[in-house]
Amino acid sequence: MHPQPSLLQQFENPLQIDVMRGKAVESQHLVDIALCDGQGRLMLSYGNAEAVIFPRSAIKPLQALAVIDALSKAGELESLSDEEIAVLCASHNGEQKHVDIVGKLLDRFGISHDRLVCGAHWSLHQPTLISQVRERNLPDKIYNNCSGKHAGMLILAHLSGHDTDQYGDWQHPVQRRMIQIMNQLTECDILSFPHGIDGCGAPAYSAPLRSWARAFALFAGGGTLEGWLADGCRTLSQAIARAPFMIAGSGRCCSAVNQAYAGEITVKVGAEGVYGIAFNSLGLGGMLKVRDGNTRAAEAGLGHLLSALGISQPEELSEFFAPTLNNWAGTQVGRIAVATSQIKKDSHQNK
Repeated sequence: MHPQPSLLQQFENPLQIDVMRGKAVESQHLVDIALCDGQGRLMLSYGNAEAVIFPRSAIKPLQALAVIDALSKAGELESLSDEEIAVLCASHNGEQKHVDIVGKLLDRFGISHDRLVCGAHWSLHQPTLISQVRERNLPDKIYNNCSGKHAGMLILAHLSGHDTDQYGDWQHPVQRRMIQIMNQLTECDILSFPHGIDGCGAPAYSAPLRSWARAFALFAGGGTLEGWLADGCRTLSQAIARAPFMIAGSGRCCSAVNQAYAGEITVKVGAEGVYGIAFNSLGLGGMLKVRDGNTRAAEAGLGHLLSALGISQPEELSEFFAPTLNNWAGTQVGRIAVATSQIKKDSHQNK
């Protein structure tokens, strides 16, 4: 894959995604996108690349680097499977395999499942949810889509000799270590921007869109990182490529894209319409944020970014990148796509 130099430009307006019912526009979503190299140079952008955003779960691969470092220093990393490593970055469906792998990770280090503070919810995968509801009255915390990240935080506390109480507090040494690494990758002080609490109870951080894109460019190998940090990025991207199901699960864009590109691209979704992208074969990083937080627009925006870089898209990804709208009888009644006017503007500017 090679980016087309003529497309490495900055578009003042955000990318517009139209929801079409028949031939009419029913809804519109606006997407800010930043694509950077490892030095933070803006290679391609739509809208406000300096917008301060909460990337939410999109930065789980960046946070997991602290866990990988601790595992490596403890001599434990080589004994972990790709599935166990990938689930550290996951926003998973809570399917049985996800639950089993997270449980295996915690058991490996003698950590009680009750130590998870992520809260409980049923599986995001409907067939699994039905099975869970039939078997028990209440969901378990290990079903939570963020249980892999939380297991990693508990393991980091355990291996570093820190108390696991309050591990989700931003002042806990576990969080401080993750912040330290994110500061290095984004080249900014994360805590100088607003921060809050995520849905899973862990801290939610914010920073400029371009800064997060730079971090993913470094994750992709697009700059000079310390040996252990570069190794950690490769370990995570390779594990996700070899075990893409663990990052999300059945019917999920994240798993489908990571499987389709087999390590050339690493993507991670975040709540409220966010995607982080490491173009591993290009050494570039991207971050996109839908202004109204809509996930379907984020997936269409992700597909457009790949197209803008001249990256071919296998047919199986069209259900995410160019989805149709069907009624309950299965008849197509509309579609979701980049606005035709937007494509014409892009083509005109690129001449």
